[in-house]
Amino acid sequence: MRRARVVSAFILAAGLGLALLGQFYLVYRREYVWDGVFFWCTGLLLVGLAARRAGTAERAVTDQPRRPWWSGQASWPTLAMAIAIMVSAVAGFLARQRSAQTGYTPHLALWITSVVIYLLATVPPLGVRTGPARLSVPNRSRLWHLIPLGGLLVLALVVRIFDLEHVPRNFGGDEGTWAMEGLAMVAQGLANPFATGWFAFPSMSFLAWGTSMRVFGETVAGLRTLSAILGTAAVFTTFALARELWGRRVAWFSALALAVGHYHLHFSRLAVNNIADALLVTLALWLLLRGLRSGSTAYFAGAGAVMGLGWYGYFGSRLIGVIVVVYLAWRLVAEHEFLARHGQSLLVLAGGMLVVVAPLLLHYAQNPIVLVERSNQVNIFTSGWLAAEHAITGRSAAGLLLQQLWRSISAFNYTLDPTFWYRPAIPLLDFVSGGLFVLGLIWATAHLRRPANGLLLIWFWLAVLLGWVVTENPPSSQRLLIAAPALAMFVGLGLEWVIDFGRRAIGGPARLWSGSAAAVLIAVAVINLHHYFVAYTPTGMYGNPTAEATTVLGRYLMAQNDDSVVYFFGAPFVYWDFGTLRFLARDVDGANIPPLGEGEAVEVDRSRGLRFVFVPQRLEELESIQVLFPGGVESSAVSGSGDRLLYVLYEVPSPSG
Repeated sequence: MRRARVVSAFILAAGLGLALLGQFYLVYRREYVWDGVFFWCTGLLLVGLAARRAGTAERAVTDQPRRPWWSGQASWPTLAMAIAIMVSAVAGFLARQRSAQTGYTPHLALWITSVVIYLLATVPPLGVRTGPARLSVPNRSRLWHLIPLGGLLVLALVVRIFDLEHVPRNFGGDEGTWAMEGLAMVAQGLANPFATGWFAFPSMSFLAWGTSMRVFGETVAGLRTLSAILGTAAVFTTFALARELWGRRVAWFSALALAVGHYHLHFSRLAVNNIADALLVTLALWLLLRGLRSGSTAYFAGAGAVMGLGWYGYFGSRLIGVIVVVYLAWRLVAEHEFLARHGQSLLVLAGGMLVVVAPLLLHYAQNPIVLVERSNQVNIFTSGWLAAEHAITGRSAAGLLLQQLWRSISAFNYTLDPTFWYRPAIPLLDFVSGGLFVLGLIWATAHLRRPANGLLLIWFWLAVLLGWVVTENPPSSQRLLIAAPALAMFVGLGLEWVIDFGRRAIGGPARLWSGSAAAVLIAVAVINLHHYFVAYTPTGMYGNPTAEATTVLGRYLMAQNDDSVVYFFGAPFVYWDFGTLRFLARDVDGANIPPLGEGEAVEVDRSRGLRFVFVPQRLEELESIQVLFPGGVESSAVSGSGDRLLYVLYEVPSPSG
C-alpha cells in the first residue's frame, strides 16, 4: 500500500509539474506554444493516470424543496405582489409623461417602494418557520468564522481602492464620458432613471456613478470608488455561492482567487458598469440556490429582483436571466418532479424580475431600436463582420467561427486581450491560476451530472459563447466580467481536487495539505499583485495612447489657476470633447481647431491667456501659431516610458500678465 502511494505521489507530482510548466510556456514563452501544449497534455495524462489509480469519490448534492409558506393560506401576499408590479409599471409610465426639467425623484421613490412591497410580500410572517431558511442568531463559533472572511474582504478592498486617482495611470475616455453622464443625472434634480443614454446604456447606471461622486468627491478616485466597492462585494458573494455549491474550502479558494486575480482587480478600478456583472450574477445564483434548497419564496423573489436589476447595468448582466432559464430547464428535464415542487416559486421569481425591470421595458417599448442597438453593433452576424471577413480572407463561415471559438476559450491560458480596455500582456489568468482553472474545468465536466457543476458549466459556456464567440474581436476583456467569478471557482475546484486527491493518494496530515494550499494561494496573490501594480501599471497601456495624452493634458490644465483658453489642434485624431478632457478639464474653456482647409475658422480671444495644444500628427502647424502669437513658451509632454511624444503645448500669457 505504501509503495502504491509513493508511485501515485510521483505520478501526480510529475503531472502537475508538467502542466504548470506547460502553462508557464503559454504565458511567458509564447514563441514555443506547441512545447507548452505538449507539456500540458503530458501532464494531464499523468494526472489522469494518478486519478485512475486512486479512484474518485462521489458526493451527491440535492435540493431540499419545501412548500411555499403562503401556499393554501390567505391570498393577500399574491395580491400585494400583483399591486407592486402594477405600481412599478405606473412609475415607468408616469416617467415617460414627465417633463425632463421637473425631476424624477418621485418616480424613482415610487419604483423603489413597489420593489420593497413585492419583496416583503414574500417574507414569512413572524412566528412562521421555513426550515433551513428561518432566521437565527449566529452563535459565537460562527462569529469567529466571520473574522477571517472580514480580513479577506479588507484585503480585496485595499488592493482595489489603493491610489485610485492614479492607478490605472490613464483615465479612459469612456470613464470620462461616464463621469459626465453621471454628473448630468444629478446636476439639477434627478434625471429620468428609466431611460437610456450614451451608447444605449440604461441611465440608472450613470445615476449610480453620479451618486458615487456626490458621496466620495468629483474626482477620478471618487468616481472609481463605487467600482472598487462593487468588486469587493463580488468577492463576498462569490464566497457565499461557492460555499453553497461545494462547501467552505472551495469557497475560500475561489474567493481568494477572485480577490487577487489581476483581471477582476483591473476592472474593479475602472469607472464603468461592467464590474457589476460579477456581483449580480453571483448574488442572483446564490439566492436561486437558497430558494431551491429551502423552498422559501423570499429567495426566489430576491433572485428575480437581482436579475431585473441587471437590465439597468452592463449588457452582459442580461445574460443572468439566460443562465437561470437554461439551468432551470436542465433541472426540469433531469428531475421529473422539479416543476411540481417549484412551479409556484418560479412564478414568484419571474414576478420579482418584472417588478424591477417594468419601467425600463416601457422605455424599450417606446424605443424598440434602442433595445438591440448595441448588440447589433458588436454581434458578428448582425454587424456584417462575418460577411466582411469572408470576403477579405476567403475563409468559410465555419472556419471563422472556429477561429472565434479558439480565441475565446484560450483567453485564460494563452490568447491575449486585444483591446485597450486592459491589454495586460499575459492571459486573463496567471500561469498558476490558469493551470488550476483547466483542472477544475476538467473535473467539473467529468462530474457534469452534479447540479453544482452543471450550473457552473452552463454559466461559463454561455458567457464565453454569447460574450465572445459571437461578438467581434474576442477575447475583448470588458465583455466577460460576468464570467470572472466562474473562473475563480474553477481555480478553487482545481486546487480542491489537487489537495483532496493528494491526501487520498499520498497521505499525510491534513495540516500539511492545508499549508500547501495556502502556499499556492499566496503565490497566486504575489504573482497577480506584482503583475498589476509593478509590471502593468507603469506601462500606461490602459485606455490607448489617446487616453494617455489627454490624461496628462487634463491633469495639467486642472492644476492651472487662470482663465486661459485652450485651442486644441487634435482633430481628426482626438477632440476637445473627448471624455477624458470633458471630465478632467471640465472647468476650462476650450475649442477644437479643425485642420487647414476643413471647417470654419475659430476666433481667438486675445484678451485672455492662450494655450495651443498640438498632437504629433499636426505639429507642423505650430510654427505658424508662433508667428501669429509671439512671446509664448513651448513645452512637450512624453509618455511614461519616454519613447513617445504625447503633445506639444504653446502657452501665451494674457496681456494683463
